[in-house]
Amino acid sequence: MSAPGASPVNPVDAGPATRRPRGHKPPGTVTPRCPLRPDEPCTQCQAYATGPDDCGLVYLVMSDPDLLEIYREKRREAHRADHPEG
Repeated sequence: MSAPGASPVNPVDAGPATRRPRGHKPPGTVTPRCPLRPDEPCTQCQAYATGPDDCGLVYLVMSDPDLLEIYREKRREAHRADHPEG
């Protein structure tokens, strides 16, 4: 407990020893992955997007049959390159 009349310590004012490093996430925090670039985290490349769930580019690719087929073929090629048979 603090001494009577003392103000509580504000972590922002307490100095660098108590601050978390920039970009630090609490344990258990999940970083969303970009479905269009599976080896990379979602970088919110659309300004309003908070992740893949509300990304306009992901929606466009997944809802357009031609783009979706191109996307699937690229994924198959990448999978074959990573897992050669025989």
